[in-house]
Amino acid sequence: MSLKMLGLSADGRLAVPQGTGDVKSWDTYFAPDDDIHGVIVAGLTQAAQKGAECHSSQYGFTDQDIADLFVKLAKSPRSRFLFDKVQEAGPKERPIVQAMLKHIVKSQWAIGTSKKAHQILHTKAIAVLYADGTGWTVTGSFNLSASAEQQFNIVDIVGSRSRAELFANRIDAMFDWVKTNEPQNLP
Repeated sequence: MSLKMLGLSADGRLAVPQGTGDVKSWDTYFAPDDDIHGVIVAGLTQAAQKGAECHSSQYGFTDQDIADLFVKLAKSPRSRFLFDKVQEAGPKERPIVQAMLKHIVKSQWAIGTSKKAHQILHTKAIAVLYADGTGWTVTGSFNLSASAEQQFNIVDIVGSRSRAELFANRIDAMFDWVKTNEPQNLP
């Protein structure tokens, strides 16, 4: 498998280069046909058992199973959890996020908006990094919610340390911006 290496985009903006030499696996799942929830829960369960760090940015979030796993993954002090301000305030999202954040230190979570438009944080991504130098990502259109399981959504799960680091770094940069510029956002 190979991906075209990126440099300058057609409009002259710099794109993020991403190597593919360390890709161990690349699996694509489609809801509602595939059990995306089950696949993500299995991966996060293994990550929590191995003491991995987790970097997550979520738009819609109503999945109690994954909330419980995020609490376990927060035992790694480098884990970070970022949530969209508008969605987090929703009647289904808020109780789950509030309950979860009671068990995660404040320095590991943030609720905010995007830094340029100050609107939604629409990213749906999880990056897991293991101490042994491996890692994987979950990216796609899938909100961590029961309703997403019933709709047409796509998720890529890629076993690649470099991709996991790329997403962890991008999530952490947005996390840091929210913590600095929107510290008033609380559940």
